[in-house]
Amino acid sequence: MSKRPSASAFLEPNLLFLIFAGVSLGTVLIAQPFRMALLWLTLLILSLLYRSRQPVDVGFDLARVGRGALLGLVIAVPLFAFLAGPLRAFVERLYATRDPMSLFYQICFVAAPVEGYFFRGIVQPRMGSSAGIALYAVTALLFFLPHVPILASFIAFVAMGVLGIIYGYVREHYGLAASVACHAVIGFIVQVLPSLVETVRAMLA
Repeated sequence: MSKRPSASAFLEPNLLFLIFAGVSLGTVLIAQPFRMALLWLTLLILSLLYRSRQPVDVGFDLARVGRGALLGLVIAVPLFAFLAGPLRAFVERLYATRDPMSLFYQICFVAAPVEGYFFRGIVQPRMGSSAGIALYAVTALLFFLPHVPILASFIAFVAMGVLGIIYGYVREHYGLAASVACHAVIGFIVQVLPSLVETVRAMLA
């Protein structure tokens, strides 16, 4: 008599990602801001389901979180200094909004902790760094391909692959909380700050 698969077998990271991908494909007709919120909510729910069966080491340590944030600052400031204009246009197209506060909440308060927890807290320890990076890059296509041109989606795919390497490195050396801090700092400077500066400039003009 064959054994029935346990509940934890259905909470393996690869199966959770397939569920996320299925939700992504099933929501392609929804407007982008609402769709992004739904996809982040899906990642959050899947993470909580996994956490109910398996522990996730957040690894919070103030000094390590500071190192993660500092590394994010070192990486992001040169990008902002030389590419603020193109970054602003690109990010506003991806997220279908020009509101810097909306971008701030989405990227720093939602994307950084939710994506970090799932890909660096769940996928990376169970499937390895390479799988975490690859699935994170594929997520760019699931997030953006239905609503932006193929070239823009490919650029986002490459960018999230590179960022996945950085965040994965920080997770491995300083812990998950430090990786989330690095993600939030890079997200704010590279994705939010260009729109914020342009908005302030327009108000003062």
